[in-house]
Amino acid sequence: MTTAPFSRRLGVLAALLAIGLLAAGAATGLPGMAVDDQPSGDEILDRVETRYDSADTLSGTATVTVENETETSTATVEYAAKQPDKVAYTVNKAGETYEAGSNGSVVWAVGADRSFAREVPTEAELEEYEAGVDNGELPAASDDYGSMTDPVEASNVTATRVDTTEIDGQSAYVVDVEPTDESAASTSGTLWVATDDSRLLRMTATDGTNETTVRVTETQFNVSIHDSTFEPPADRVSVTTSDSYDSFEAVQSATELSVPTSDTGEFTTATVVSRADGTAVIQQYAADDDTVSVITATGGSTPVDRLEGETTVTVNERSASAVEQDGRAVVFWTDDGVTTAVAVEGTIDDATAAAAGL
Repeated sequence: MTTAPFSRRLGVLAALLAIGLLAAGAATGLPGMAVDDQPSGDEILDRVETRYDSADTLSGTATVTVENETETSTATVEYAAKQPDKVAYTVNKAGETYEAGSNGSVVWAVGADRSFAREVPTEAELEEYEAGVDNGELPAASDDYGSMTDPVEASNVTATRVDTTEIDGQSAYVVDVEPTDESAASTSGTLWVATDDSRLLRMTATDGTNETTVRVTETQFNVSIHDSTFEPPADRVSVTTSDSYDSFEAVQSATELSVPTSDTGEFTTATVVSRADGTAVIQQYAADDDTVSVITATGGSTPVDRLEGETTVTVNERSASAVEQDGRAVVFWTDDGVTTAVAVEGTIDDATAAAAGL
């Protein structure tokens, strides 16, 4: 696996403010670390980086408040991290609990209305992706891979020590941080760093509209954390795998589902999505200037199970449901626990005609 440093300068702060927890990395104390009388802002951040990057484990609690001119939102975050690539946190907000984390191979999240788990890209996949970007075949790295793997470089920020104060009886340096990138000129932040051991005590950041404040109420370094802490909850999250095929014969061989063919157009590609609670096969057919999607799915969740505004139509003497929305239409039905759906760019009549061609 390719992993970024836990706290590359403002990597700790950036991850914290982005997802609401101090779990971008692990931390440990450095016995005997000296504190200069008047360290610069850069020196203070260097000490924070060294402290956090040299860690084995970190756990703790923080209060995160986000506010603007009209709203204020507060959450309590319990977090844990373990080198080299394990992280987990629980967010309690307005009486609801959200969990997320990674065991290094699978990233997962569980919330009130949704959950997911997906495999972390391998080093080979990242190299393939980067080659595609260089060749102009894929979008820039700010999309799927790069935003998760590129560290925040030290040169991307400037740090200025502006004061020394006390927080809950703890002496702390106050460091103002600003990005050097002109595109992020509206973003700035302030760190409160313990003078004796370089722990992060408090952080604030603003993007010009919202102000985020993080108060770290508890930090424990190098405590024993069992690996099960970072595993996706098996009873609430299903790991999803996805494989693509360029022939109908290949996709039919890859699944136990009975996959229909369509005479509406020419087969182009298919994707098999497998979860612990079911499987979905999405076929694509080229028909004139349109792409007809044929979906076969089974299990607790299908791609059409949340569609609303259903209309009843008849497809080859079979009663089916139909939905038209935003220029697309879907016709679908379920037999013996297997849902079949046909989606087109067009009207319900177009979708019904395409479904009749299965």
